[in-house]
Amino acid sequence: MSFTSKLSVCFLAAVCAGMLSAQEIFSVAEPADLTQSKRIVKEGDAFLVKGSVIFYSTKNFTLDPAKKYQISGEFCLKAGKPAMVYLGFVPFDGQNRQIMANMVSIVKDTQTEVAEDAKKGDKIIKVKDASKWNVKTPFGYIAFGAKADFSDLPNSDRLSTAKPHAQQQGEVWEILLKKPLTKDIAAGTPVRQHQDGSAFMYTGGIKKVTDQWLTMKGIISGTSAFGLPWNKMWKGTKSVKLLLRFAYGDATSEVLFRNVKVTEVK
Repeated sequence: MSFTSKLSVCFLAAVCAGMLSAQEIFSVAEPADLTQSKRIVKEGDAFLVKGSVIFYSTKNFTLDPAKKYQISGEFCLKAGKPAMVYLGFVPFDGQNRQIMANMVSIVKDTQTEVAEDAKKGDKIIKVKDASKWNVKTPFGYIAFGAKADFSDLPNSDRLSTAKPHAQQQGEVWEILLKKPLTKDIAAGTPVRQHQDGSAFMYTGGIKKVTDQWLTMKGIISGTSAFGLPWNKMWKGTKSVKLLLRFAYGDATSEVLFRNVKVTEVK
């Protein structure tokens, strides 16, 4: 083989190796890659966790909405009471603030506006139409500055409401707050109802571990206009952390995990 040919082969090999390494976005290679690393013990080619605990990746990383990514991992119950495993992502906005579910989880067709000025200290806000509001949810919110095209999402200007969340009183509807207003709200302010839901983007799923190795995986791509999908990033997501949670076990639960990673897929 000529010197030029050898260079070409080496160049192609380097390019291919670079492409392969670039496909892996994140992996748990050491306990230090996750928060609460002292709760993690290396055991052979896997890691051991005891009891109920939630881990996040120690660093944020970016997922391009135009691309597809797979999150995956393998899990096995070593001893004790079976636990549920949650695998997914924690979304953050451009200022590295966590996007909470109630910032993007809207109740459809609840857009309206404040009918009368509300003053600091009030516990009732009067709106023009709350006929479509979910009055039964235990986790309701009123979000201010709501826009019909959802460009206000993720909306952090919201307050928790109390049941019944909306009651008609003549030509207006009264929204009952859990706590008094800390500022004045002007008539004409656009609002909508939000509610809590799934705390994180559980793209990798939620499953109970057994004494046989179980593979969990899922694909995420694109960004949702609103809501809490597991296969799309929540509105406003600029970066994420990997989420790994072990729940509903007890002190006897011992779970092994390995090959937890995020990979770009074509």
